[in-house]
Amino acid sequence: MRSFSRLSWLFALPFLAWACTGEDSSLDSAGTSTRNSIQSSEAFGWPASVQGEDPPTKLTESPIEGPLPTAQASEDVLFQLGMVSDMLPRQQLAGVADPIALGYTLSDITDPALLEFQIRAMAAQLNDGSRINQVFHWYGHPENNKSVALVYVEFKNRYGTSLHGEIVLPKRGQTQATAQKYPVILALEGLNTNTAMYRWWHQLFADAGYLVFAFDFSGQGRSDDEVQGDPGNNIEEAQDALSYLLNNSPVRQFIDPARIGVIGHSMGAIATMGLQAVEPRLKAAVAAAPISEIQSVFDKNPIPVMIQTGDYDGPIAPIVAVNPAVVRPVYNKLTSDRAFIVADAATHAQHTNYPLLPTSTWGREIAAQYSLAWMNYHLLGNSEALKVLQTPHPRLSYLWASEVVIGKTTHVFKSVGPALPK
Repeated sequence: MRSFSRLSWLFALPFLAWACTGEDSSLDSAGTSTRNSIQSSEAFGWPASVQGEDPPTKLTESPIEGPLPTAQASEDVLFQLGMVSDMLPRQQLAGVADPIALGYTLSDITDPALLEFQIRAMAAQLNDGSRINQVFHWYGHPENNKSVALVYVEFKNRYGTSLHGEIVLPKRGQTQATAQKYPVILALEGLNTNTAMYRWWHQLFADAGYLVFAFDFSGQGRSDDEVQGDPGNNIEEAQDALSYLLNNSPVRQFIDPARIGVIGHSMGAIATMGLQAVEPRLKAAVAAAPISEIQSVFDKNPIPVMIQTGDYDGPIAPIVAVNPAVVRPVYNKLTSDRAFIVADAATHAQHTNYPLLPTSTWGREIAAQYSLAWMNYHLLGNSEALKVLQTPHPRLSYLWASEVVIGKTTHVFKSVGPALPK
């Protein structure tokens, strides 16, 4: 697997580098990995916090044996490719679209600074302790990195495995910690991913006044591999994370234990479906792309659950118009307040902020609009959120029906589809 990853890195580097110019000014002059500075959250009564980590600007020698380029050679390649950046047809590439949705894009492909960020992050994987066989780097997205206030923590699950977590402070740590008891969102990640890949989602809820707790499952991201005897049960680890947050974390005194929701994507969505059935501390859930009824095993539904997916959810590669039919049986098992939201042409990447993954341009907007409204209504009792839930987004799927059931009221949505060229 490591040999395959090295080859993937070599092929991906020149593809991305064509559009790179300049360096990220948020990184220090020595080219080391840095975190953006923010006004101290301690002034507002919170623990000390930092923003998300950006990759180093300078490529360094890799400790991994094999045919990887040296640091200087890689820098030379980046410089040469950057010189021809302006000669390439970015506008045409930005218009890459599929024939059905007319909006299926390689996210952010026209942003040279983001492409530069992505190359640096991929290169940093070679010596930053990453699990290279899990492909994705842990530097997230530059826009989301600078828009969160994070408190990094380490805690152990019930078997003794050390897990990495990040507490995302409400309002970027710029609101008084003692002003209220804060509602909580527990965030569960997908297979072979890490917390930074979902930072946009964490930021969404934190900016809305929630305290968010995300962590890496054992064997993923910055968490340790399972100790002997640890079965690596995601539902158990989610329960252990919640217990740590409520009982031992540095923000435990600021939490409202009566208003806790859970969100999850892919493998995290599967864990969300199982967790909502057995964890009485939860009051609402959003499961994004829970794969299928075979994977999403649960025997009861005591709390409101929203399921989100997209027309092209794979999960590994886009599968046109098939996935909603596979996920719908999961939704049909629900008995409490429930929702099934299908975004037009969105892929499995809809809920991540990992640069350059393909999905529809409006997918994240749909995911944000309905997931936040779901929690605002069921955790906060916000009547305006109910109106959002009962209003169709114009780019919901026109191939599959979306549905929202609250109490005895059912709303079914289906968009009219794109205006095809004449």
